[in-house]
Amino acid sequence: MLETPPSALPQLASTHAHETLLWASKGKGAPHTFNYDLINGPDPASQVSSVWRIPAVPEREKSHGRHPTQKPLRLLRRAVLASTDEGSLVFDPFSGSGTSGVAAKELGRFFVGAETEREYAQLAGRRIGVAQRGAVLGKVRAIGVQRYEVGMDTL
Repeated sequence: MLETPPSALPQLASTHAHETLLWASKGKGAPHTFNYDLINGPDPASQVSSVWRIPAVPEREKSHGRHPTQKPLRLLRRAVLASTDEGSLVFDPFSGSGTSGVAAKELGRFFVGAETEREYAQLAGRRIGVAQRGAVLGKVRAIGVQRYEVGMDTL
């Protein structure tokens, strides 16, 4: 029997090609937000898929530093837009590089995050600090989410 060299083992394991988003409320009558109209396509007969095809984090999103599990800003923008309203509070108990905070700020939401690693908390602070409040919200309102996604390839 041939033995696999230790250096080849990482190449044999597959990596996750998806992120799972959980959406929950406190109870049966608890208020919730789901902005279906904002994330659905321009065709009213179409339906939002449970699969969002979003590319990996581009280099420009790592300009303030790197985090090992950084999520694409486009993913967090879409999730925040779908599940909150302007002026809502977004809480991320594992904020890492602050992508959820950047998305919240750009979409006119407020943000509170927690991070135990000082290096990543500082990275998040830098990223959120340079984000412009409401910058993306205006574009989404003007042309709609789906057209913004296709044209700008960033939401």
